[in-house]
Amino acid sequence: MRCLRINYDNIQMEEPYDINKFINCLLLLREPSCTLADVELHCTLHDGGEYVDFWIRHALLCQAQMLCIYIICSEDCYVFDGPPLVSRHLRRLKLRNVEFVVNFLDFSSCSQLEDLRIENCCIGSSRILSQSVKHLVIDDCLFEDDEKTQLISVPNLISLQFIECRGRTPLFESMMSLETAVVRLNGYNDSWFWLSEECEEDICVKGHAGECCGTCAVCCGYGDHGDRCVLLEGLSSATSLELVAASRLLIFRRDLRWCPTFSKLKTLLLSEWCVQVDLRGLVCMLEHSPVLENLTLTFRKQGKTTRTLEVEGNSSLMEKPAAISGYLKIIKVECEEIDVRVCKVLKFLSILDMEIIIKRTSR
Repeated sequence: MRCLRINYDNIQMEEPYDINKFINCLLLLREPSCTLADVELHCTLHDGGEYVDFWIRHALLCQAQMLCIYIICSEDCYVFDGPPLVSRHLRRLKLRNVEFVVNFLDFSSCSQLEDLRIENCCIGSSRILSQSVKHLVIDDCLFEDDEKTQLISVPNLISLQFIECRGRTPLFESMMSLETAVVRLNGYNDSWFWLSEECEEDICVKGHAGECCGTCAVCCGYGDHGDRCVLLEGLSSATSLELVAASRLLIFRRDLRWCPTFSKLKTLLLSEWCVQVDLRGLVCMLEHSPVLENLTLTFRKQGKTTRTLEVEGNSSLMEKPAAISGYLKIIKVECEEIDVRVCKVLKFLSILDMEIIIKRTSR
């Protein structure tokens, strides 16, 4: 059998120890010369947690090319605190419901790893490193707060999905081969945004109306985050970008102080963060995207605590940007309702002399 997929829901055994014994025998009694292609393992903490790391490393000894580990747990995550994985054959790795500490996410010794997916995990290690990964998905994860700068270094990445993650946003190093990137920072998860304390780490509590105060740790940066971009510099080589964030999150607006030039960017989607508290974010992105062809602005329904835009008092924000892509002909505006923010954005866009398409969307 080149493919092993074990789902505990389909195994009827009286004791968890029977399941552990079954999997141990299945792996350990395997003929060493019989390599594995795919290994997918669903297990719960109470019936096999202490064996998970052992099973993973044994599967890699059998030259597994695809490895999927799903930990089923109600509260705690399984903790990976051992040395980094080593494999010359592993190409795809998927991990769910685990906690990473020390240097487990250093994949420098997995030279063929191209597809990495991390879901619903707690990331306590300070680095995610790989020279070979081309497709990276980090979804529904918590980046733990500590004194170290958390960094993602995947220089040969082609596609990135960084979705609904909590805690302090990690520093992204340059990705010159990047083509597409989707970054959603709690933009569509109200329960986490309002209930999770970790989300407030990218929110300035001192600035007026959600603006950066320029003095607190969030605005000035932590460690290597200070005086440099956290996200935008690493994404600047992309041809397609989706940048979504809850309006109170500062990370994109903070990065605009060192906004890079998106020299290859042709398709861009922005959420309401780019017009909060004024239109500077939108103007800045337009001025730094010289070959932009497609622009979409998306707005969620305005909450009661969201402040309205204040642009009438600053006439310069209602003037045509000094530099704007000559390839941009159509701008799409998607919104749940036509509120004061949408009206003011449409007023600004009207001076660009372009076709504007307005689409009503449901939540």
